Amino acid sequence: MSSNPSRIYTVFRVARAGVDPLSTLGSQANGGRYNAPGMGVLYTSMSKATAVAEVARGLRARGVNPSNFGRGDWWAYEIRVSANRVMDLGEEVDRSSLGVTSEMLVAEDTTETRRIGKYARDHGFDAIIAPSAAVSDNDNLVLFVDKLAIPPEVVSSTPVDLQALANQDIFR
Repeated sequence: MSSNPSRIYTVFRVARAGVDPLSTLGSQANGGRYNAPGMGVLYTSMSKATAVAEVARGLRARGVNPSNFGRGDWWAYEIRVSANRVMDLGEEVDRSSLGVTSEMLVAEDTTETRRIGKYARDHGFDAIIAPSAAVSDNDNLVLFVDKLAIPPEVVSSTPVDLQALANQDIFR
């Protein structure tokens, strides 16, 4: 299993106004693509646009129209994080050794991705680079915050207007 060398990433996360952008409580309570309930992770994206699209996808999956929210209801955060052991699921060798295909990583069924998340955490990885299920050819960085040597740092924040973006048809 390969591991990227330690490096500093600049990533993005979108969160509801008033929610700590570095909190893993939501993923710990509800689970996510790479974690079952009970294991908190921080989901981030390599681009702001992908982070916004991931939130819109999650809202729609719960039957909520992203255009119901206006400017300031959601915020985009630029985050800097140093990760030492990163599993890169863009690498065929890693997918093969885990017995998964690239299609499985973005499928609706999260059984395999949750298995991968548990494996990565249990084997000392502090992050996973994984393809976005919301935007093809874009990646997310899934962080096991409790495994990081240095906590992530919020660099900046800006309001996100999901309603205006929905009117531009970027979520369809």
